[in-house]
Amino acid sequence: MRSKKTWLAAASLLLVGLGLAAPAQASSCPAGTVFNPITKVRWNCIFPITIGGVRIGSFDKLSKELDAQSSSKPLCACRKGATFWFGVKVSFWSPNRMVDVVTEPGCMMALGADLLPTHGKLQGSQSSIADGTNTRKMFAQMHYYVSPVWKMLDMFTDLPCLEDDGFDVAMITEVLPTWQSGTLGAIIQPEGILFGNPAAGLACMADSAAAAAGKVIDPLFWCMGSWGATYPVAGDIHFDDSVEAWAGLAARGTFMMGRLGALTISSADGCSFKPQPIWTKSRYKLQIMEPVKGGKCVNIGRPGALWSSGKHAPGKDNAQFMLFEKVICCAGIPVP
Repeated sequence: MRSKKTWLAAASLLLVGLGLAAPAQASSCPAGTVFNPITKVRWNCIFPITIGGVRIGSFDKLSKELDAQSSSKPLCACRKGATFWFGVKVSFWSPNRMVDVVTEPGCMMALGADLLPTHGKLQGSQSSIADGTNTRKMFAQMHYYVSPVWKMLDMFTDLPCLEDDGFDVAMITEVLPTWQSGTLGAIIQPEGILFGNPAAGLACMADSAAAAAGKVIDPLFWCMGSWGATYPVAGDIHFDDSVEAWAGLAARGTFMMGRLGALTISSADGCSFKPQPIWTKSRYKLQIMEPVKGGKCVNIGRPGALWSSGKHAPGKDNAQFMLFEKVICCAGIPVP
């Protein structure tokens, strides 16, 4: 507890030190947004579930290829230290992380509180771009939470591949100068310069078309379908649809966690989790929880015209997402 207080105090000092000029205004962090996994999570997003090659529930195009990994080799064997176990391969979509995208700095929507008042600094914004395209630019902060819902609800605890971490705040971008400026971000992530060219942009058109069809192209890691590009890894994003822009910043924040070494996915054999410095987009999908609860989950980059209608309540410019990860697990019996 003492270390967390020390960290928050240091974060507050950094916020003041950044001193990015903005008109002071009172925070309008919404009340009543405390995370409730029972009411906020869209539980049909955990489907399809595949057990030993047998599918339960309908699947979309995103799930089809991933479920094939479980069906092709339904039996599995794992080793962890001196422990061996044999079993059947199980796969499902697990709600493991949450992401806030907020225009009010310090507004921790999952906690329902404004923990880091910045006195008008680091404020989110929206502006028009005078280039004749009628596009706009949004700037917002991102908060990334470790929130293993199965662990929080004490469910499926016998599955060996479920995360055993508790709820935690893993990242708040208010303390990252690189999130406030794409130029600063390029200093620590210079590879982003390689993808800021017309050829890389044209490649993203293919990813956008795939996202509209319910798929993603994993090798195009610098693309987020119709949501824009992962680079620069900063809080600015061009948009036509506010909800789509929120989702784009949530996805970019997830990509950033991988670049920081804080992203893992379950291995194809179902025996362990492995680091993901470059994300595998097909392993993730998002469900909007605030300001309006979404009726379904969407793959990374899915065009807003297909899912964002009615999700932006008037006067509500802070959003909260649940991030579902495709988990592949070897569920079995330990062998002495």
